[in-house]
Amino acid sequence: MKFNNKGSLGFPEAIMAAMIVTLVLTMYMGLFVLNAANEKSDPEVNIDHRVFEGLILEDGKITGDIEQQLISESERHGYKGVSFTCEVPGEFGFEARHILVGEMTGKISSERFVMPLRSSDGRTVPTVMEVAVCI
Repeated sequence: MKFNNKGSLGFPEAIMAAMIVTLVLTMYMGLFVLNAANEKSDPEVNIDHRVFEGLILEDGKITGDIEQQLISESERHGYKGVSFTCEVPGEFGFEARHILVGEMTGKISSERFVMPLRSSDGRTVPTVMEVAVCI
């Protein structure tokens, strides 16, 4: 870059300096976002959703014996405990189902998802399920 006799830069040199600053800041922000996206703050919940296919809606309750499957999933992944909640939203009249396996003391990570369940009258009803694991 050349300075004139008054010590100031010309217009093209000033634009080039601004572009260099812009490029450096863009690269910095890009690397910052990339590093932030790669960080995992919470461990993933690795419970297989097929465990919950054994649940059925009948007589206003969510029934099905999945406790043993939750225990085996907990042991397989090395969790201290698993908390499971299943509820049918809306005015269908089904009671929520809560299952607790093990202890829920320590770092907890959870996952919420919607899964269709069959009812005893043949309907398929979407249910909200939440699984929390303690590591």
